[in-house]
Amino acid sequence: MNHKSRNTNLFVLLLLIIVASCKAPVPLEEINYMYGIETDQTYEDGPAPEDYKIRPNDQLYIQVISDDPLNAAFLNLTGVQSTASSGNSQSGMELITYLVDNEGKISYPQLGEIEVGGKMIGEVQEIVQQGVDKYLQSASVFVKLVNRNITVLGEVKTPGQKLMVKNQLTIFEALGTAGDLTDWGNRQNVKVIRELPQGKHIAELDLTSPDVIQSPYYYILPHDIVYVEHRDKVYGDKNVPYGQRLSLGLAVTSTLLLILNLFLLK
Repeated sequence: MNHKSRNTNLFVLLLLIIVASCKAPVPLEEINYMYGIETDQTYEDGPAPEDYKIRPNDQLYIQVISDDPLNAAFLNLTGVQSTASSGNSQSGMELITYLVDNEGKISYPQLGEIEVGGKMIGEVQEIVQQGVDKYLQSASVFVKLVNRNITVLGEVKTPGQKLMVKNQLTIFEALGTAGDLTDWGNRQNVKVIRELPQGKHIAELDLTSPDVIQSPYYYILPHDIVYVEHRDKVYGDKNVPYGQRLSLGLAVTSTLLLILNLFLLK
């Protein structure tokens, strides 16, 4: 191969690289959340998910509240609170909560075993309240699910287990706890894995569609797993107008042509 042919091949290779680098940007309908949704309108709520039902390994915080705390002390796990607060927070939480066993039961002082599996928080509160009423008058029972966590994995900025600050989060709030999707995240196919009584169900959400707000999986429940799939990389300049990219590409091309011209003249 002579010198001129080698330079020509080099020119063609560089030109192909330039063309590849100046590819069209990803369409906005594949990037923007709820693309094309009409504003200044009120949309009806979609189907609300069922209230969370307690399952094995859940942790319940139960407190009996009375005008005289000393009278209710024997019904509360207050004896270890001071010790727990000074130690590890996780082990301390285990000491002041009731762990649901594999049979869906908790062991409550004075009240014995209580079956809570498959029941909602309000139902558990009513059951405990009936037992407390046998010992105390004018006492109230407070029940809270402690381990309200969700898991966000895949192409998000900070994947991991996240604490739910309220009973229900929207899918956008859930992703917000993980810092939003990365530039590699596929917004058109986000999977939500939810454990139902009959097994695990996997749903797919298209975050770019306005219809996502009508999905029964728009609201995330405790223990849900959100997984964001990988897609072709969307570069950080994804919102740069195509004309600006083309101008940059032409400038680079002109520079390379000048350099190649110097080689061809030799």
